[in-house]
Amino acid sequence: MQSTARIPDDFGYGEEQALLRREAKKLLESSCKTEDVRRWTETPAGFDEGLWARAAEAGWLGLVVPAAHGGSEMSMTSLAVLMEEMGRVLVPLPFVGTLFATLVLREAASEDEKARWLPQIAEGKVRAAVGAEERRGGWDFAHVEATARREGERILLSGEKELVVDAPSAKLLLVTATEPEGPSLFALPAASPGVTVSADQLVDATRRSGAVRFENVVVSDADRIGAKGEAVSILGRVMPRMWTALAAEMVGGADRLLGMTTEYAKIRQQFGRPIGAFQAVKFPLVDLLARIELSRSLVYRAAAAIDHAPAQAEKLARMAKAHASDTYTFAAAKAVQLHGGIGFTWECDVQLYFKRAQWSRAALGDAAHHRKRIAEMVLEG
Repeated sequence: MQSTARIPDDFGYGEEQALLRREAKKLLESSCKTEDVRRWTETPAGFDEGLWARAAEAGWLGLVVPAAHGGSEMSMTSLAVLMEEMGRVLVPLPFVGTLFATLVLREAASEDEKARWLPQIAEGKVRAAVGAEERRGGWDFAHVEATARREGERILLSGEKELVVDAPSAKLLLVTATEPEGPSLFALPAASPGVTVSADQLVDATRRSGAVRFENVVVSDADRIGAKGEAVSILGRVMPRMWTALAAEMVGGADRLLGMTTEYAKIRQQFGRPIGAFQAVKFPLVDLLARIELSRSLVYRAAAAIDHAPAQAEKLARMAKAHASDTYTFAAAKAVQLHGGIGFTWECDVQLYFKRAQWSRAALGDAAHHRKRIAEMVLEG
């Protein structure tokens, strides 16, 4: 039986989200300037503990945590607003990995596991990451070569996860491993004996990821997140939120690139006129504006579907991620082109956004991956 839930006609954001946007913009403009981002990315950690603490104080780390566990349990629309503002200034915090883990715990963890981890996440005391991708599996979470082998009351986890977002700074890891019933999710502290995390070298210095290896790591049934063999189902229910969050972040970055490039076009002189006076510059900027507005509309419609009409959430979230991926990479390429030679230099901030766009495009499925699945969904009715 099909769900009758509808997406509200006014699927934008209200006063609560407007207040969140104003407060986020105020905090980030004062505490996360581009020079700060550049300085932090050159440190081993890649982020500032002070900014992380301020994010916790502002309630951002508990935004999707249930109120019973110390969070504010706000809507997907609110999360999209926050992610858009974060993307606008390239916030280099281990927020995405922690958000992913928080959503998984909220979705499927036992009450004991929620009580153990969620309050600490909301307070900023624990950073987390989810390891679900493997070398030969790509974005297919059902491809799990890591194993969970039972020995009496113990379960021994062995395997390797690739490109685990924010793994280098995580204290808690959620990983998939195969049991006889199928892939399951397990929670294990990153400091557990047998766990090693190797940092990746990424093109985007504002992001951190790592390879997580675990060899005969001892866990118990109490550490399993959800039922045996339910990892793919759990992740499937969480992914629309992650796709939408990343899409919102990309919209923020693309919008910032539009602003930067427009301002440059007003002051850069060529043939005695600002380059913004030429059609070859004006038209791409107008095209970019239209693409950003469409991406933003898809993001907030997907967020509204998650909040009000879950049956429509997967398709709309995939559409938002695919379109925002194309928009952000287009914005980055045009920004570099229209800035001319300076756009290729380290001193120009455009290159930071160009690199973030490349990372974001591939994260949790690129545009082609999502369009293929959308086509399947449409053809299947």
